Amino acid sequence: MKAIIRLVLALASVSTLSACVPAVKSYVDPQYHHATYDTVRRLAQPVPVRVEARFEVNGVPKPTTDAVLLSQVEQALRSSGVFIPSDFGSAASEISVVANDIADMDSARAKGFTTGMTFGAAGSVVPDNYEFNIVYREDGATKYTGAYKHRLITTIGNAAGPAFASPTTPDDGFHHIVEDTMLNFVQEMQDKGVIAK
Repeated sequence: MKAIIRLVLALASVSTLSACVPAVKSYVDPQYHHATYDTVRRLAQPVPVRVEARFEVNGVPKPTTDAVLLSQVEQALRSSGVFIPSDFGSAASEISVVANDIADMDSARAKGFTTGMTFGAAGSVVPDNYEFNIVYREDGATKYTGAYKHRLITTIGNAAGPAFASPTTPDDGFHHIVEDTMLNFVQEMQDKGVIAK
């Protein structure tokens, strides 16, 4: 999730040879925010669903982040009023989510070093480009597959953030990205008649 941000911060802190950590602000790219809890049509009887989630960085699984991703996916589904996450074995439907953080680690290393050497004055802008692949199955049969992109932009040190969004924390930013993506997925399935409206 924040592997690239942690790398930049670590290099910036080491480069300054101090315990000071530069200021960190994250911005969620609004161009991927399509569906909302108001536009998704809640069901009188939400569908019980098993949920699986896997997190990757550049296609390499990062199992230490799977639980965070799973929790946020389940929260968004539950809040949508369309699905109710259930225990494995107790639901005929399943949603599988793979979130891949496409990160340029070499660039992150260089940015972290530069930020540290200038004591945060140069600052760094670190983009995290996410690709989500989501599959919905009923009784083991694939009913819908969706691919979604999203982006989190993080500034470290004295770097200006983008004008199109308000600053937040990296954790909260990732939460909003998962929420946007799951709501886009649910609304898309409703619009295409895959699940009831």
